[in-house]
Amino acid sequence: MDRDFANPFADYGTIVRGERFVGRKDDLQVIEGRVIRPQEPGNLAIIGDSRIGKSSLVYKAVIDRRDELIAKRLLPIWINLSSYDRAPVFFRSLMTRCIDELEELGWMSPNIQKAAERALQDELSWGEGYSRIQRFFEKVRKEGVRVLFILDEFDHARHLFREDISAFQGLRELSYRPEWRVSYIVTSRRTIRDIELQTQTISTLDGIFHKHYLGMFDTDSIEEYFGRLASIGISDSVSLREKIAFYCGGHPYLLELLGYEVVELFREEQVVDIDRAARRSMHAFLSQYDRMRELLREEGNFDKILQILVGPVVNVKWTDVENLLKYGFIKQDEQETYTAFSEHFQTYLEIIERQFDWDLWPAWRQTEKALRQLITRIMRRKYGENWIEALEKAKSHLKRTIFDRCREAQAKEERAYGNRASSNLIDFTYPQDLFTIIFAEWSVFKEIFGQDKNYWGQRSQLLTKIRNPFAHNRDEIVYNYERQIAEGYCQEILAVIKQADAI
Repeated sequence: MDRDFANPFADYGTIVRGERFVGRKDDLQVIEGRVIRPQEPGNLAIIGDSRIGKSSLVYKAVIDRRDELIAKRLLPIWINLSSYDRAPVFFRSLMTRCIDELEELGWMSPNIQKAAERALQDELSWGEGYSRIQRFFEKVRKEGVRVLFILDEFDHARHLFREDISAFQGLRELSYRPEWRVSYIVTSRRTIRDIELQTQTISTLDGIFHKHYLGMFDTDSIEEYFGRLASIGISDSVSLREKIAFYCGGHPYLLELLGYEVVELFREEQVVDIDRAARRSMHAFLSQYDRMRELLREEGNFDKILQILVGPVVNVKWTDVENLLKYGFIKQDEQETYTAFSEHFQTYLEIIERQFDWDLWPAWRQTEKALRQLITRIMRRKYGENWIEALEKAKSHLKRTIFDRCREAQAKEERAYGNRASSNLIDFTYPQDLFTIIFAEWSVFKEIFGQDKNYWGQRSQLLTKIRNPFAHNRDEIVYNYERQIAEGYCQEILAVIKQADAI
């Protein structure tokens, strides 16, 4: 086999350009309709999570077509906001970068040159300096040149413009007044309004932007991705697609990361082994997950995604769900249940939720843990160390309804995360499972719990409803009074277990 082929994903993690760019036809059309096609372009904010492809999208839509746009006297200028530490220097660079481009193109007229020289004079106040910058762009407009600034990494404005409303207003004025209007495409993880809130200022800049959220790849984009794999001899198959979907969903960066390792393994050994390729790239996968987790936590959304996907549901609003859907962190399946963008990320969240005591609802987390410990202790006393196998023989229905499913979940976690997975099978039980085991061995647990099955069955039903992820049933919204009752049930169960531990 000829091994002398280029890996189509060799430059993963960088801005994807030219023929390397995959899909995103609808997103490209948004840029075309808002910024490229109109005689008077509008402003566009591309909003999405880190490494979702925002910069690559804009590069493909604008910079790759620079010659075509220049022919229409539309001048694109790319500026990375994170490279600036002072607002006046940033505003001055808007003009100096434009001057450099105009000189290179031979578009620098005497009037523009004169306005540039006046604006570049030293020791000008902010007000006077900004007024001359406006005058400079007014002269550019009179020469029939439309300037398009691509402001990449706009989240940095929360540091660059901290407590400085004049900076946000200055950006707005440069694009608002027709005499000197420039256009903007900004890329950011947060909305402009959220960025302003973090700087403790509120302006009207957000109002001049059309917001477009960039999420996961759509079906057409994923088809192009598999076409890239096929181009170097990797045969398409249902198994290939299912395994890649398990690890990556439609996440562009993760698809390229895994694709790179798949191709390299194919080059080295002439085999297609998605699981081995995933293990080779697992550190990068987990780094991306941790980055996503920190950003979600920073914005107060990490507990919300845990509630929606894992439970218990405490304070999730429909706006929280809609926000996570826009970013592509979650999706809705055919059963109208919300899941993570990939099964691998879903499993990551389940591990995080199980290992750490998030402040979702401490009473329930404590109760769930205490129930598992109680069941393990009592069943070991009756059946010995291998109590699960013995219990399955004694109560065969528990094997089918609970433990077989737990083994499947445990095996999936082990495949995905190796020794990070829990070795304790009961960790994979749901609240309803715990009560089912207790009721199946009621003769043993009756002395501990007292009352009867109906009494505890009512408590089981409400606690199970509380613990279920948010979207298992749109009609099952948990009300405040139900949470209060459920918390009382938790305290009751904890008191029972505490008394049993003292015996």
